[in-house]
Amino acid sequence: MELEKLKQKGIDAIDFIKKIDKDTEDTFIKNYKELGIDGLTESFLLDVAAFKKALSDNNNKTFCKFYYIQKGDYLNLGLSFSDNEECDIKQNKLADDDVLYILENDQLTPKDFRQMKKDFTNKIGAKLPIHPGNKKDTLISYSLQEINGFLDIMEKEYSDIYNLKFNMFKYSPVGIDHELSAHFTERKNRIAFCVHALFNKKDLYGESDGYDLGNLRP
Repeated sequence: MELEKLKQKGIDAIDFIKKIDKDTEDTFIKNYKELGIDGLTESFLLDVAAFKKALSDNNNKTFCKFYYIQKGDYLNLGLSFSDNEECDIKQNKLADDDVLYILENDQLTPKDFRQMKKDFTNKIGAKLPIHPGNKKDTLISYSLQEINGFLDIMEKEYSDIYNLKFNMFKYSPVGIDHELSAHFTERKNRIAFCVHALFNKKDLYGESDGYDLGNLRP
């Protein structure tokens, strides 16, 4: 219900917070695994407290962008807090530069990852399918308003969220309702991730539904 209210307020302008049913997510994950490319990490964890601190420290920025980077032989994620809507990273030793982090285990480490971004483009990324316009996937972008809205809703829904889990997948057309079917068809062959909130549940952990979050670039 809260998610529907959020969508009605217009925050879903860039396909943010679209719940993906498990069967569809499983299909997209299978697509990703079947790419058969060495080094494709299947999932990532991000500590919620560390993420919220980074969001707070950079609340003067407009966007949070998740870049595909390569660390060693494997796909990793780099985060940029930015006022720049484009794919380029702004690092000119000025006050409005992008603020950069890399994901290490489930923590965020401040680091200039531009070379790691190039490594991904030239190595793992070069093996990925090309999407329309002869382009390759580079990043997923969100506004800070969208991210904070999503975290607020998850924390209201689940009492003790400690991690976000990002399941990597590859889109394909699926036989579902018209709106999302068109959404998935437009993104055919593109890689992205589905986000789950992990929360404590007595002596076990619980996991929220998966959400397709983000504006793929380019």
